[in-house]
Amino acid sequence: MATSKLKAIIAGGGIGGLATAAALAQRGWNVTVYERQNELRANGSGIYIWENGLRVLEAIGAYDDAVRDSFRGTHFEQRDNANQIIESAPIPSDRRLITTHRKQLLAALRDACLRSGVTIQTSAEVVGATPRGELQFATGETVRADLAVGVDGVWSKVRQTLGLETLHEQTVEGALRTTIAAHPDDIPAKDAGKYIENWNGMRRLLITPVNRESTYLALTCPVHDVEARAIPVNKQLWAETFPEWAHLIERIGADVSWGVYSVTKCRAWSSGRTAILGDAAHAQPPNLGQGGGMAMQNGLALACALEGIGSARDIPDALEAWEQRERELIEHCQKWSCLYGEVTFLPDSVRTTVIKAAMADPWVAGQVFRAANHSPTGTLAEAAVTI
Repeated sequence: MATSKLKAIIAGGGIGGLATAAALAQRGWNVTVYERQNELRANGSGIYIWENGLRVLEAIGAYDDAVRDSFRGTHFEQRDNANQIIESAPIPSDRRLITTHRKQLLAALRDACLRSGVTIQTSAEVVGATPRGELQFATGETVRADLAVGVDGVWSKVRQTLGLETLHEQTVEGALRTTIAAHPDDIPAKDAGKYIENWNGMRRLLITPVNRESTYLALTCPVHDVEARAIPVNKQLWAETFPEWAHLIERIGADVSWGVYSVTKCRAWSSGRTAILGDAAHAQPPNLGQGGGMAMQNGLALACALEGIGSARDIPDALEAWEQRERELIEHCQKWSCLYGEVTFLPDSVRTTVIKAAMADPWVAGQVFRAANHSPTGTLAEAAVTI
C-alpha cells in the first residue's frame, strides 16, 4: 500500500463515485466525495450485478452487505409475444448474477468508504472542473486536490467543462421502473430462479426478483409510445400487452420512475489531473445490465493505476495508462448494449429468429457476455489489496 497521502476529490456520490472513493482510500489516498443531493440517494429500483461487478465488490470489501438476502438467478430467459420461450440461458455457477436493491448497493459502498476513511459531503453541487485537479461548486468555491474525478452522471459538468465530450445522445427507448411486493405464487415453480424478459411489439416487460419480499419490474417502450410511458402507469394497457403477468402489473403502486437511456462518448477520459468515469464518460443503455458494473470496475482500475504514485506530477501519465488499458473493453460493452437494443424495433417473428440464431452462435454469446465474464483490474488474488 502506498505510504503517501495524496488527496483526491470526487464529484458524485453514486455507485461509481463511491466505489472509486473506497478503492482510492484503501490505497492510501485522502478522499472526499461531494454529492449534490442532501443525502446519498439511489435512483431506480433494482440493479443487476454480474460476476465482474461482484468481484469488484469483493475487492473493496462491500460484497457481503451488497448481496445480503438478495436474489441469485439460475437462468436469463426471453419470451415472445405469445409467451413462448425464445432463449433460456443458464447462468454458470462460476459466473454469478445477483440482483439487489440499488439503495442496498449504495449503502454497502457508502459503508466501505466510511470504513476506509472517506469523507462524504452532501449538498455540494459541482458545476465545473479544471485540468489542475480542481472542482468548482455552485457556491462559487473551488477546491483543489492532487486528483479530481467526475463521476457525476450523464449530464456531467466535469465532462462538459473539460471539453471531453464527443457524443451524448438519448435513445429512442426508455423505461418505467418500480418495485412491487413479492407473493409466493407470483412465479410458477418451473420458472423459479429465472429473470424473465418478455417482448411484445416494441414493448418489453422485465421481471426481476430482488429478494423474498420484492420484485423489480422494468416496463420498456419507445418515447413516442405516450400511453405506455404514462405515469400513473396505464396498468390496463400493460396487462393487455402481457396478460400472463397481469397479476404483477396490477400490483404496481405510485412509486414509479420514467427515464430514457443515454449514450456518452469522450475523446479522452482525463485532462491533466482530472478524470471522468461511469455515466459521465461511458453511459450505455441497461440492456446488458452493466452500467453499474462498468462504473465500479473502472473506478477500481483507476485506483490501481494510481497505486504507488508518489507525486501529483505523475498523475497525468498514470491516467493515460489507465484509459489505454480499460477503454477497449468498456466501449465493447457499450457497443453491444446498444446493438441488443436494436432488436426492439424488429417485427416479433423476426426478433425471435434473430435472437435464437444470435445466442446459439458461440462468438456472439461471447461478445455479449465478455464484460460479465471479465476479471477486472485489481480483483485477482495476486493484485488484491489487504483491507
